[in-house]
Amino acid sequence: MPKKCFIVVGDIIDGIIIDKNGNPFPPFRLFVEHALRKGLATNTVKVYAEHVLRFLNYYFRALELTVHPIDRSQLRHIVHSYSSYLLHATDSPNEIASVIAKENQRTAKLQVSSLGVIDNAISYFIRLGELLQEEKYYTEIAPLFDAFISPRTAAEMSKIQENSVMAGVIRGGLSNKERVKYGVTMLQNAGKKGAKPKKYITRSIELDLIGDVIDSASNLRDKTYYSLLAASGCRSHEALQVRLEDINIGEKEVMLRSPFVSDMNQLGLTIKEQQQLSWKGRQTETTFLIEPFKSMFFNYLRQYIKEKRISTCGHTFILQNERTFRPYFCSDRSTRIKRFKSALTRAGILDTSYLSPHSLRHSYGFYTLNYIPISDGVFGLPLPYVQQLMGHSSISSTKIYSKVDENLVKEHVNYANNLMFGESSINVNDIRIKFYENKLKEIKNQLEKFYQLEDREVNV
Repeated sequence: MPKKCFIVVGDIIDGIIIDKNGNPFPPFRLFVEHALRKGLATNTVKVYAEHVLRFLNYYFRALELTVHPIDRSQLRHIVHSYSSYLLHATDSPNEIASVIAKENQRTAKLQVSSLGVIDNAISYFIRLGELLQEEKYYTEIAPLFDAFISPRTAAEMSKIQENSVMAGVIRGGLSNKERVKYGVTMLQNAGKKGAKPKKYITRSIELDLIGDVIDSASNLRDKTYYSLLAASGCRSHEALQVRLEDINIGEKEVMLRSPFVSDMNQLGLTIKEQQQLSWKGRQTETTFLIEPFKSMFFNYLRQYIKEKRISTCGHTFILQNERTFRPYFCSDRSTRIKRFKSALTRAGILDTSYLSPHSLRHSYGFYTLNYIPISDGVFGLPLPYVQQLMGHSSISSTKIYSKVDENLVKEHVNYANNLMFGESSINVNDIRIKFYENKLKEIKNQLEKFYQLEDREVNV
């Protein structure tokens, strides 16, 4: 049987966990409360809380197995051994990680690509706890924070006093400098000599293969989903939460709108489904759809709505669970990724590591930044335009031009779409050829102007 140091009382989103003696553990409650005040989606907070709870059970069990007294370096070693526990399970080269894995009968080994969100959650918990510890009048802290606390200057302490508990924590915000990742789970080979941090990557998909991936999806819903991601470069949760009223089929336009600005009673969702809504934020609701994926999306959308989507489902979210007809964003994320990887394999992409639906967003950014044909033989939009295309928060110096940029971006994308319309895929080599053909044409025009000018000078 697993040796748990903490158990949840009620729903984990309430932030109440107790130890073996029935005593509540306040730091966990403070962490959950802060995440909610900060405005994170309820589903995100729940996921973070679950990751932190599993980490706490590991950490405090490791303390029980470690010979006392324990110094700060040992505490840090325990924290960093957690990644070895996740990645290697009972085969971990770290003795403590291996022992706890055997106690918990943990044989499943986590993929490195899955560590990112776990590291975010644990780092958030530790950093918040460090800020609380530095508040002289705050005592609800966890022993593990001793592993990360470090001396502060008077100026730093003043800043912390100003911006943490009473100012930043209760208001719900850590400054950019305070949002520090500790890399708690970043050591892929934790416990091995010379271990180095592992960088997380999300691979993009070769542009000329994306059409095959979309067509290889097993049903119309997934084909609609993937083609929207490829056409718009939107985030996965944005595509999953698109509703019927967000799409103008006649004008071939898609708007991405936060579900939280709507009347929740009008969404047709249960309370549990509402808690799974997510929104990271965008500078503009407008999407800039690129061909040939734009045409693929609207073709598949028409088929999906006509043949598969159940209109009497009680909600207007376009993508549905095939079995329950409830919104697809409520389905299991890992299952969605598995379905995508299956489509990749059928499309001939055998190495599916670090690939997920989010990879289509990366491909969109890569294409628009480097290869999208705009005009006069120029390829690739300026970086501020790409920020606008993908809904990133633009830098302050470009905010005042956001409306102008939006109009210019529309013109550039329309030009590119006219070139690509009717193409079944984007072929980078063909784009390069067009680029050099346009460059050659431009040079010839310049030579003709030069010769004409030279003739006029001779005649004079």
